Amino acid sequence: MILRPLLLILTVGLAMIAPRSALAQTGLQPEAPRTQLVQSIPVETDLADPDLPFAREVWVAMIRGARTSFEAAEFYVTNRPGSALETVLAELESAGKRGVKVRFLLSSRMLEQDPASVARLRGIPGAEVRSFDLAGVSTGILHAKYFLVDGREAFLGSQNFDWRALEHIHELGVRTTEPVIVSRLSRLFAIDWAFAAERKLNAFPVQPRPSARSKVELVASPPFLTPKDIRPSIEALLDLLDQAKLTVRVQLLTYSPISGQDRYWPVLDNALRAAAVRGVKVKLLVSDWVLGGRALPHLKALTLIPNLEVRVASIPEAKEGHIPFARVIHSKYLVADGEHLALGTSNWEESYFSGSRNLELVFRDTPLANQAAAVFDRLWGSRYAFALEPLTAYEKRKVD
Repeated sequence: MILRPLLLILTVGLAMIAPRSALAQTGLQPEAPRTQLVQSIPVETDLADPDLPFAREVWVAMIRGARTSFEAAEFYVTNRPGSALETVLAELESAGKRGVKVRFLLSSRMLEQDPASVARLRGIPGAEVRSFDLAGVSTGILHAKYFLVDGREAFLGSQNFDWRALEHIHELGVRTTEPVIVSRLSRLFAIDWAFAAERKLNAFPVQPRPSARSKVELVASPPFLTPKDIRPSIEALLDLLDQAKLTVRVQLLTYSPISGQDRYWPVLDNALRAAAVRGVKVKLLVSDWVLGGRALPHLKALTLIPNLEVRVASIPEAKEGHIPFARVIHSKYLVADGEHLALGTSNWEESYFSGSRNLELVFRDTPLANQAAAVFDRLWGSRYAFALEPLTAYEKRKVD
């Protein structure tokens, strides 16, 4: 009589700890994660994370699944026939033909980057394209990179709407169905969409701020174009740096404490230094676009601080030859203590936070933070990264 209850308890317990493969065999699939890291990796490199999907595939899948709306805010659009972005644009055209309402915001300063692709967007049935121009309000630009599908899921990351961002640049983004993120992104898109048409700043209705214990938060720049209940990106990044206890990993395209022509802006620089001084192991990984630039002496100075390492990543040219503005690391994220991840669209220079539209997502999520840390560590320890030496002279890299 006692044996049967014991067997029942044992059976239920085993089912609860069964691996994914066992669950799949029973037809009981685990719930899909609400947020997923998405990578772009330069072809002809060995930097791909086998556990992460590629943006070129995720974008197509998201657009293919659209039923009612597709809303995008992008720095610019640039295509090359036969590229991965060609497939994305074709999916957008198909979406428009089946009745999906397509709306695109593009930075006014970049409309001439690829007029043919802009015209192609305008030619999608029912599509609207607006240019986002901050002239007269700020010297900044629309630098955000995100899109929303059906008001139910979103993609945000360092990837521009550029064929190179899908094939020849190291990028990191997220696909998410987190309701709080999707709703706040939708709200910001509506604000920027209206601003693009009216060219005036309106009062923003204020909503409750997320709790300090929230697992995910959308933060934004610039403050003058953002509702008060959405924290400024710089505030969120400084909080993560100030609260870090063990480790900080930062990957960026560019980093500079010089603002404008010659003004010193040490806000993030001081926070990195302070973290290292209190014993946090700080690793800063930047692209080789910094070599020969005016920020290089400041980066070299960081290498002299105990607990602070700086490495530069240099991606070799593709076999096809030089590709302008490609073969580079462009991801923009911070991992603190293996528990917190801030991922978004801002390089660490003042103008990205004070005058331009940029967005970051802040996750208090250990598994997600560890995934991003693994991406960082793979590049940090690769043959493409080298330690920045304070006494070494470096040649400026050809970019364009």
